[in-house]
Amino acid sequence: MINIILSSFLVTLIYTPFGIFFYKGRTIKAYSLQLTFGLIIISFIALTLNFFVPLNELNNSILILLSLIIIIIRKKDFFNKNFVYFCLFSTALIFLLITKSNVYRPDAGLYHLPYINLLNEEKIIIGSSNLHFRFGHTSIIQYLSAVTNNLIFSINGIVFAGALVASAVIINFSSNLFHYLKKKKLNFHFFFLFSIFIFIIYKMNRYGEYGNDAPAHFMMFLLVSEIIKNFEKKNNISKNIPNYLTLAMFVIMNKVILITSILFPLILFTRKNFLNCLINKKTIFLIIFLLFWSIKNILVSGCILYPIKITCPNNIIWSDLENTKKIALENEVWAKGWPEFRNTKTGINKKQFSSNFFWLKTWLNNHFLKILKILSPYILVLTIILIFFRSKNDEYKKNKYFIILVSISLFGILIWFFKVPNFRYGYSNIVILISLIFASIGYKSCNNNYNKFKYILLVLIIIFSFKNLNRIIFNKTNYFNYPWPKFYSFEADNKP
Repeated sequence: MINIILSSFLVTLIYTPFGIFFYKGRTIKAYSLQLTFGLIIISFIALTLNFFVPLNELNNSILILLSLIIIIIRKKDFFNKNFVYFCLFSTALIFLLITKSNVYRPDAGLYHLPYINLLNEEKIIIGSSNLHFRFGHTSIIQYLSAVTNNLIFSINGIVFAGALVASAVIINFSSNLFHYLKKKKLNFHFFFLFSIFIFIIYKMNRYGEYGNDAPAHFMMFLLVSEIIKNFEKKNNISKNIPNYLTLAMFVIMNKVILITSILFPLILFTRKNFLNCLINKKTIFLIIFLLFWSIKNILVSGCILYPIKITCPNNIIWSDLENTKKIALENEVWAKGWPEFRNTKTGINKKQFSSNFFWLKTWLNNHFLKILKILSPYILVLTIILIFFRSKNDEYKKNKYFIILVSISLFGILIWFFKVPNFRYGYSNIVILISLIFASIGYKSCNNNYNKFKYILLVLIIIFSFKNLNRIIFNKTNYFNYPWPKFYSFEADNKP
C-alpha cells in the first residue's frame, strides 16, 4: 500500500504543474484547477505524440522531465505549503478510490484497456475501429491513462486517470464550500456546490463504477460551477471564456452525448469579448486540440464523431458506413431497453422499436424505475435540508442567469432522453438541473445556517472516507497485483 500512496503523491506532483499555463494561483483551490487543466494538456500531448510514436514507457517518461523543468522555472508557485497540502489531499483521495478496487467492468475489458494497450504498443492505426467497433467509441481519458504508463509507475499508471479527475473536482468543491462557510457567505454558488457535493458522496464514491462516464460528469459539474462562481464574483469573464470552452470540449471528448456542455460557456460571449477570446493563446491551443482530435477520429473510424453518420465523409476507404449506422442504432436501442423488450418475442425489429416512442413503455418499466431508485434518496435529502434549514435571507438577489442555465440543462436532458436514456450517459445534466433548483430555493430561504452546513459537510467527507476504507480494511482477498485495482482479467484472482 505504501507504493500506492507514494505513486498517488508523485502523479499529483508531476501532473499539476502543466496546468499553470491555464490557471495561476497558490491556493488549494487554484491547484485543483491547475491539476484539472494539467490533465487536459497532458491528454493533448499524448494524443499528439501518438500520431508519430507509441505511448510506451520510455516516450511517456518525457512528461516527467517537462514537469521538473516547469517546477524549477516556477519554483515560487510550487515550493510552498499550500501545494504540499494539495498534493497530500489528492494523495489521500486517490488512495481511497483505487486501493483494492476494480476497473469499470465489463467495458474496461471490452475496449478501454485493449485500446490503452494499443496506444502503448503502436502509433495511431488507421481504421482500427475495424479491429473492433468499440475502438471508435474511445474517449480522451484513454490517452491520459496510456501516457501515465511510464518508467515511474509502469503499467499500474493506467489506473490513475479517473481518480485524478475525481480528486481535482472533489478538492475544488470542498475547498470552495469551506471557504464560503468561513466567510459566512452562503450564496447561490454555495448551494449549487453543496447539492452537487452530496450527489458525489452518494453516487460517485466508487472508482470501480467510473469508466469513461464519471470523468466526463465530474468535468461537467466543474464547468458549470466555475461559470456560476464567476457570475457571483463578477470576475473578468472575457479572460476566462477560453478556460470554460476547454473544459466543455474535454467533456465532449469523453462523452459525445454531453455535447450541450459547449452551450454553457457560449452564453458569456458578447461583441466586446469575442475578439479577445478569438485572438488568445488558450483558444489557439483549443483549436489545435480539436483539429488533432477530429483527425484522430477520422483515421481510426472514418467519422469525426463515431458512430454519428452525419459526421462520416462518404469517400473514406477504411470506413463502413452501413456498419456505422448499425452500431449507432445498436447503441440507441440498448439504452432504450432493447434487452428487456426482445424477450417478449413480438417480431418488432430494432429500428421499429427505436422509432415513434415504441420503446417508451419498456423504458418506463425498466430504466426509468432504476433512475427513480437512484434519484429519490438524493432528492429526499435535499428536500429535508430545505425544510429544516429555513431562515430569512435579507441579502437575496435573483440570479439573472438561472433561467439560461436551467434551459441548457433541460436541452441536454432532452437530447439524452431521445437518443440514449441510460442514466450513466447523462446524469450530470439531471443533477445540475436539480442542483440549480435547490440553489435557487436554498439561497433564498436557508442562508444563515453556517454551522449546520459545516457539520453536514464534515459528515459527508467521513462517509466518503469510511465507505472506501471499509473496502480497503475488510477486503482480505489476495490477488495478482494486490492491492492495485484489478485490471488484468475479469476473474477474482486477477491473473493475466
